[in-house]
Amino acid sequence: MDAQPPTDAVGHAVLETLFKQSPSSLCVYDSDLRLRQFNPAAQGMQGVFGSHSIGLTPHDVWPDSNSKEFEVQMREVLESGVPVLGFDKRGRPPDDPDHEHIFANSIFRLEDPQGRVLGLATTAVEITAQRTAEERIALLAEASAVIGTSLDVVETGQQLADVTVPRFADAATIDVLAPIISGEEPDPDLLDLRRVGLQYVGDTADSTESRNSSLPRFPYPLSVREDLGEEPQRIDVLLPGDDGEPLYRGSDGTQPATSLVVPMRARRTVVGVVTFYRLGPGASFSDFDTLTARDLASRTALSIDNARRYTREHNAARALQRQLLSRRTDQAAVTTSHYFAPAATGANWFDVIPVSGARVAFVLGATTEPGLSGAASIGRLGTAVHTLADLDLPPDEVLARLDALTTRIVGRHHSESGDEPDRAKAEIRCLYGVYDPASGRLSLASAGHTPPVVAERGGATQALAVSVGKPLGTAERQFDSEHFDLPDRSVLAFYTPTLAPDGPPAHEGKAPDWLTGTLASEAETSLEELRNDVLAAAPGAGASPRGAILLLARTHRLDEDHVHTWDLPSDPAIVATARSLIQRQLTVWGLEEEGFVTELVVSELVTNAIRYADGPIHLRVIRDHHALICEVSDTNTTAPHLRYARNSDEGGRGLFLIAELTQRWGTRFNEAGKTIWTEQDVNDPLEDTNE
Repeated sequence: MDAQPPTDAVGHAVLETLFKQSPSSLCVYDSDLRLRQFNPAAQGMQGVFGSHSIGLTPHDVWPDSNSKEFEVQMREVLESGVPVLGFDKRGRPPDDPDHEHIFANSIFRLEDPQGRVLGLATTAVEITAQRTAEERIALLAEASAVIGTSLDVVETGQQLADVTVPRFADAATIDVLAPIISGEEPDPDLLDLRRVGLQYVGDTADSTESRNSSLPRFPYPLSVREDLGEEPQRIDVLLPGDDGEPLYRGSDGTQPATSLVVPMRARRTVVGVVTFYRLGPGASFSDFDTLTARDLASRTALSIDNARRYTREHNAARALQRQLLSRRTDQAAVTTSHYFAPAATGANWFDVIPVSGARVAFVLGATTEPGLSGAASIGRLGTAVHTLADLDLPPDEVLARLDALTTRIVGRHHSESGDEPDRAKAEIRCLYGVYDPASGRLSLASAGHTPPVVAERGGATQALAVSVGKPLGTAERQFDSEHFDLPDRSVLAFYTPTLAPDGPPAHEGKAPDWLTGTLASEAETSLEELRNDVLAAAPGAGASPRGAILLLARTHRLDEDHVHTWDLPSDPAIVATARSLIQRQLTVWGLEEEGFVTELVVSELVTNAIRYADGPIHLRVIRDHHALICEVSDTNTTAPHLRYARNSDEGGRGLFLIAELTQRWGTRFNEAGKTIWTEQDVNDPLEDTNE
């Protein structure tokens, strides 16, 4: 039997073979952390070449890596004897200086049989591909979680820049086609770019470079100015500072900067371009980087297009809300001033509607239904309110009919869409009131809306005690009209809850202290100044509350110079007296030119009242700013019917003549009967001297 070699010889042979043939990098260091031996795998893997590396520290061998941190780990192992496994050391080997490589290093302490410390041994395996894949997955995961959380184009672009710098690039710019920002469809033939995202590192230059101290400019890549292209492009660029000098300049005078230009496409449409920059010597983008950049650009493009679509719908909804605003008209009943900010979610509207008898109707409404559908809902309700106002219905009846209309619209929508009705998803709140300047009476009804606050000339303020019903669309049509007698020149403050988000609920009938305090102290100022004071006192002053409405209305009473009333008996002989009374009053007002038409109208209305009604007749004439109003009231509740008489008919032409000779006419009902009214434009309007 052959003699076995000594155990020490076998161990030495095994170690020698393992050291020379191992595919892993093996290095031996002394206790001063100086390299004493390395195997061939280390020479090819980590850039250790020749005997000149012997005696050098890790930082001297790999100056471009995180060798300082590596040395800290080595000293800890040298002192404690506890191995370190899987330390990632990064660097650019001399044989591939354009790309960063990653090596997983393990560090062990070397001891002799007596336990004396001899030095350290390290092993390393390249894991560049693995780490790159892991980092890409982590980057894309974070991008998916962050990008698209906002429905704002600019914020979405900045999200991409923040996520990718410095993890993926040293700088990033995001540019979109100009129409995208306003929500319009982009036109790829018009390359008008707008920057929506920018991020860059403070300083990526190393000891071999000098960095200009000025801030960087990141121009649009030259290729983008002519064509966004289909595929990503890698382009060497010059990055000037504010002083025109290159921002980064290498030791050889060259500009070490590379850009990766990636078109952003969403739904087969180009929306913009993202450009990533890597600065410094050997800076470049690999094919793997290009795939990552393409994925990031694709995700961002979809989010930007979603933001664009939201912006378009939001702008349309805001425009529709503004179209529903009241157009200021001169009236004897009130002087108004308002603040309106379209809602970001939901929709609001208000209106001031002239109604018969020189009266005025106020309406405020809000819905939580978002987007165009919410704006369309209040648009339909706004139109309905105008129609109902012309019918001269009391406020509770107006809200009851609006509730029926809302219920019908909601039911039709769910029937067409196939959805189950869910009224909790959206609420429509509305406040409707009518002010009569002849009596100074305000009638109000509320469907879930905050009641107004009134401030009198003496400084007394209060929230009007209105019974607040359910929001519209609940089919619970239990609304009550409340009546309030207001002194002349009282100020009514109508507002939406968004103006006072911390205020008491609508059903409590209270107003926030800051509002009542401001109205009490500033009630005598002009409405414009008072409006500004209220907005300044509101919570979060200066923030321009979104979706807020503030409507201020100063009431005016009609005195004897503007309104006259006569009680007439139901006698045919009184018709001539009525004509005489009207002619006399028109002479006092200087409106003799309106005498013929007005006498004809009054004669016809009084005659009809005598013919078809019993009891006394009330004749009232009102001079408004631009109109002369005649009213005849009787006890009959039958509405007159406009007829188109034939040539052979002896009657039926009275209301037809009235409709032809006046600008407006109509009928309103009350507990005592009805009132037929007419309005004529006057040639010499009374100037407004109330404000």
